[in-house]
Amino acid sequence: MGNNKGQHTLLKIVLILLSWSLPLTAQTDDKKPLTEILNTIEENFDVRFSYAQNDVDTITLPPPDISLNLNQQLEYLNQNTSLSFQKIDGRYITISPATVEEINLCGIIIDAQSKQPLLGATIEVVNTTRAAVSDRNGSFNLENIPQNFQLTIRYLGFETKQVPVSTFLEQTECIQIQLKPTTDELQEVVLQDIFTKGITKTAESTFKINVENFGSLPGLTEPDILQMIQALPGIISIDETVSNISIRGGTNDENLILWDDIKMYQNGHFFGLISGFNPYLTKEVSVSKNGTHARYGESVSGVVAMHSDDDFTESHLLGIQLNMINFGTFAKIKVNKKLAIHVSGRRTFTDIFESPAYKQLFDKVFQDTEITNLQNLAGTGSLSSEEEFLFYDFSTKAIYRASEKDRFRVNFLTINNALNFTETFTTETIENSETSELDQNSMAGGLSWERDWNSKLSTTALIYGTYYLLDASNLDIFSNQKFIQTNEVLETGTKIDASHSFSRSYTLSAGYQFTETGITNKQEVNIPLFRNYVKNGLRTHAIYLSNALNWQNSGTYITAGLRLSYISKFDETLIEPRLNIHQKIGGGFALEGAYEQKSQTVTQRIDFQSDFLGVEKRRWVLANNNDVPISKSKQYSLSLLYQKNNWLLQLEGFSKKVNGITSANQAFQNQLQFVRTSGNYKAEGLEVIINKKTKNWSFWTSYTYAENNYTFNQLQPETFPHNFDIRHQWTLASSYSFNRLKIAGGINWHTGKPVSLPLSRNAIEIVNGNPTIQYDTPNQARNDDYFRVDLSAEYDFKAGEKTQIKVNAAVLNLTNRKNVLNTYFILEDSETSNPVINQVEQISLGLTPNISVQILF
Repeated sequence: MGNNKGQHTLLKIVLILLSWSLPLTAQTDDKKPLTEILNTIEENFDVRFSYAQNDVDTITLPPPDISLNLNQQLEYLNQNTSLSFQKIDGRYITISPATVEEINLCGIIIDAQSKQPLLGATIEVVNTTRAAVSDRNGSFNLENIPQNFQLTIRYLGFETKQVPVSTFLEQTECIQIQLKPTTDELQEVVLQDIFTKGITKTAESTFKINVENFGSLPGLTEPDILQMIQALPGIISIDETVSNISIRGGTNDENLILWDDIKMYQNGHFFGLISGFNPYLTKEVSVSKNGTHARYGESVSGVVAMHSDDDFTESHLLGIQLNMINFGTFAKIKVNKKLAIHVSGRRTFTDIFESPAYKQLFDKVFQDTEITNLQNLAGTGSLSSEEEFLFYDFSTKAIYRASEKDRFRVNFLTINNALNFTETFTTETIENSETSELDQNSMAGGLSWERDWNSKLSTTALIYGTYYLLDASNLDIFSNQKFIQTNEVLETGTKIDASHSFSRSYTLSAGYQFTETGITNKQEVNIPLFRNYVKNGLRTHAIYLSNALNWQNSGTYITAGLRLSYISKFDETLIEPRLNIHQKIGGGFALEGAYEQKSQTVTQRIDFQSDFLGVEKRRWVLANNNDVPISKSKQYSLSLLYQKNNWLLQLEGFSKKVNGITSANQAFQNQLQFVRTSGNYKAEGLEVIINKKTKNWSFWTSYTYAENNYTFNQLQPETFPHNFDIRHQWTLASSYSFNRLKIAGGINWHTGKPVSLPLSRNAIEIVNGNPTIQYDTPNQARNDDYFRVDLSAEYDFKAGEKTQIKVNAAVLNLTNRKNVLNTYFILEDSETSNPVINQVEQISLGLTPNISVQILF
């Protein structure tokens, strides 16, 4: 009986899916008066037609199928009548006698406020499949367009605009079309152009960064994605890397980093100093610090979701990029009317030329590692070294428009860092060389299908795979010992999402996700012979439901969701509610509240500071519900927003607690380095943004106060400051734009990182026969305050009709201040038989100039 009932249920589901997939363009055979058809469309889509009665009275035809969306029904009427149906705005549609006269269109899309061109605006010919995308100059061209048609122009964060084709009739040059910043209906933008053009905040507490149309930030020559997000309060990297970003006090492995909805286990090039994601084909970045949408799991801190360009270009675009670290190229290629291909790639040229910028980055990333700390253990002869380092990335995406309803995408990304380190020992009689290697590599790929079933229902299906490999081979030139370490991650998954808009005020989204993650850790030593191999895997099933409600009349926006995750290996179900509330209170003010519960099964740990040549010490591990528990977080926040008269203000308080952290993934370099226990941390604080804008200037300051403390019940003391307890963080900056010139400058200051000091007396004791440093209470001291001044400038110009050149220059740490990023202590041999304690300080980047040139064809 149970099996029969299940089979009947499955049959019903199959029949429903088959009914959805039937052709949606069929029409009924019975003809009806056009006036009756228009009345039906008005009721179904809440629109109104404007026409002369004698133009429609005599027309009868079969009605369009009710499953077609509004645009498809209008196109059907255009094709089957002698009339032209054109939208005036979102509700009103004009009907007039059709004409066949066609003209060529040339336009330039600009920002109505800044007067800057908008790259990537979509220009659609209403009720047709004809479209164009604006280039870097905001320009577009369309040929042979009927003069009584209408254009719809869209751009993220700007008001959608309707432009009659007849506007172009008497123009001898390209006409200028201005778009105004506006709001979306269910993704309402509540703060516009935070700090600089391209950064907005939605009512879902999500910051969105438009990479294609971004302004300027101090110190950046290119739109480095993971550097850009650090402009937001509450986000910091205390060691100046993109691979160690802390969001509201968490560690980097607590963040979910997504590239086209695929989880990435590697963030950067140069072992963390440069973002590993090519910005020139990345269209948008979404950053969530709290109130994360229910479709996102596997993180207890922030979410950084990168979306590459999905626009179907109507013309080819080729770009070349060169700076003092790497060179690259990117292209958008239209193969035919249905297929487009995007490709991009970058590579270092340091094997040919080492620039001053490269040398600064090299010294920063490899300081206090085996690459720079040479030790001649033989006591005689000479020891020298030579390094070879390079990185590259490559990405490609194919976009296929199978029909007006169906879109398929295939994407692939690879990121690679490779270091060869050769030591040579020379005496009068021998010369011996050994080469150690460190490779860090990621690959990710996915296939997605997006379908618009009708004007209200859309679905997306994604299958993906992501792979990460960290592989080190460390050869000791004196003992001939070979130490091999490997950390390997393979994850495959499926995501199915559906969204249904019941009205302009209510949208329901739901989905299912399956993830299988396998992680391998391997260590091998030849002298003495040793091998350790650990492989673990987890399978997770998750479903989510999210409701978005927007009552524009009352200024209320609510997103409420629930995520359920089932981990089969532990037979455990995790329930995670999510909530966002945004309420306008008048006069430009609004209140926001957010709450979330999240969990995470994949984290990183550090076994020894010398692992992987001491460069990339962290390895990924899976929860086992024993010594590595599942991490779980809860977070609340409340904020006050204000935006009016070119002033922008945000005050946000938050409280976040994360349970299930381990001492092994906190990178302790004190008495807790080899202690293995689990506990929690709690971060509470206040974030402030103040921004004033004029036509050409933008001034801003941001401040974060946060108190972040560990609690480990098995340690004494149980509670002490977190390694990322940065109490005060302050930024002051300004940017200026005039015509084609942009300039930005800024100051970054924050209190120093906590430090654990050795005891003032009896700091060295013999423990189990070995001298050991005895420390005071953990993290009770601090490094000196961090202070840095950055500048950047950009100028773009045309070099011919179809060539544009953009030149950027930037200086990091203009004052060349030597900021101490981290302090720890080690034992070293002395001239006497007793060891001594040596204080090691890791220093920030010094004065680092950089120049970037970008050429677009």
